[in-house]
Amino acid sequence: MVASTAVPQLLARWAHFYGHTPVTAAVTYLHLVGILVGGGVAVAADRAALRLSPATPDWPQELARLASVHRWVIAGLALIFATGLLMMFAELDRVATSVVFWTKMWLIALLLGNGYIRMRAEHALGQNRAAGWGRFRRASLASLVLWFAVLLAGTLLHLTT
Repeated sequence: MVASTAVPQLLARWAHFYGHTPVTAAVTYLHLVGILVGGGVAVAADRAALRLSPATPDWPQELARLASVHRWVIAGLALIFATGLLMMFAELDRVATSVVFWTKMWLIALLLGNGYIRMRAEHALGQNRAAGWGRFRRASLASLVLWFAVLLAGTLLHLTT
């Protein structure tokens, strides 16, 4: 019974604190840093990946260089996730019923799933399986589209809340 009243009180306190202090700007800034780092590195790597082919000289080394960006993308996504939760909890009553919010969450889920597919394709290419090239290119293209779609959904969400 205590937990059933504690959670709404905690959320209400967070929403009040978030809305009445510089915390809003700090959380938004960190969210944008995550987007810039994670998304920026991912978009740059995706563009480079689309130029990569079996005919590229030293393509295994280039593939390894592209794979090394996963750490940055995951760090950016972790920051986006943490700050996104803080923003969501501050406006839970508004975002819980927002079609734009849930669309953005589905796009993020697709982005994460696509990232897994891309890493599997990189692994296949690293083992010289030619079948991985098509999957690698499709996942890179899908990543580009999804990052921009998530950004659009976030912009629309900001405008609707």
